[in-house]
Amino acid sequence: MAQYALVIGIAEYLSPSLPSLSKTTNDAEAIALILEKYGDFQSVQRLPQRWNKDKNGYEMAASKVNEDEIGQELRKLLLEKAKNNEALIYFSGHGFITSDTLGQQEGFLATSNCQVEVKGNQIVAQRYAISLNKLNKLIGESQLSSLVVLLDCCHSGYFLERELVQQTLTAFRSLRDYFLIAACRHFEQAAAIKSEEYSIFTSAVVKGLASKNAGSSGRISSDRLFDFVSNKLIGSIQEAIRMSFGGPIILVSYPQLDIIWDCFYNKGHQRKNK
Repeated sequence: MAQYALVIGIAEYLSPSLPSLSKTTNDAEAIALILEKYGDFQSVQRLPQRWNKDKNGYEMAASKVNEDEIGQELRKLLLEKAKNNEALIYFSGHGFITSDTLGQQEGFLATSNCQVEVKGNQIVAQRYAISLNKLNKLIGESQLSSLVVLLDCCHSGYFLERELVQQTLTAFRSLRDYFLIAACRHFEQAAAIKSEEYSIFTSAVVKGLASKNAGSSGRISSDRLFDFVSNKLIGSIQEAIRMSFGGPIILVSYPQLDIIWDCFYNKGHQRKNK
């Protein structure tokens, strides 16, 4: 099976209610680089992206990206590139839940140009965000063999804990294998420490995808990644949660030489610090 990835990291927002984010560009670039180097991906699409002539390749850009651009890339990934194949979606940015006057909730991923209406502490309306209802419909139209989704956004646990995934992403049920990790519980923020390079969740994901977590097989599966991330976040201000169906999905594979060198380096480093 061929694998295709879409890595989204949104730093800039127009709405005063959605402040700019300082870690999302680094977060997304770190994930994209790992997938390109050690994942068996035919392509890793960044959004937003810019050309780096020194590297002779694309890199994440700390610029605005609207719902039309995101929608186009999601359609291209799910309906064209990954048809009858495997897809991975990573999102770093703002996530939110709206609640109307009837108490009906809906989940959204914020785009740079989305606008939100806030009453009290609750978002009651929005424009131009990515609706999980519509994403569900798009997935339902696709013909994927498997899907991995990693959400590094505030309140992402709503999608799992409040059964919003079952309500809005019901197309997952028809896939052979799927795996979704949310960065935090429904009442938590997806946080970042100012002095650190990445957000708390993505930092754990990056370390969880490193060669020293691969074991003797040289491969890191979705299950192995979540176990690592979950343990890494113990004692932090957020808790990652998961939802999956089917068997484990291999995310990255390391040559045996990389694993041996990593073990050698870490043992030597430990001896040096004693």
